[in-house]
Amino acid sequence: MSENVNQQLIENISIILKKSLSADATLADLREKKKAGFSAIFKEDAGFNCSANTFQPYVEEVADELLQWQKTQSQTLLINLVKKIEQLFTVLGQFEQSHSS
Repeated sequence: MSENVNQQLIENISIILKKSLSADATLADLREKKKAGFSAIFKEDAGFNCSANTFQPYVEEVADELLQWQKTQSQTLLINLVKKIEQLFTVLGQFEQSHSS
């Protein structure tokens, strides 16, 4: 069971990484045009330890937590990891919809 979960987590984080690279490039372009003046992607109560105005630090945090989970198989860590992945998918999806050409 945990091998299937591990594989699914890796696949989801890979998808998030690809989406985040594109989104961060769009954000950089929007900042140049003074259209992205926010200080963080997620609010402080979203459950992430980092706070950034690009997606990459959030993806790194999720990837680091995957490595921790692979070592510990902690149910609590897995639940938090899945919640963060879901939030990233949601926000990246909304971002793509609102900024697709």
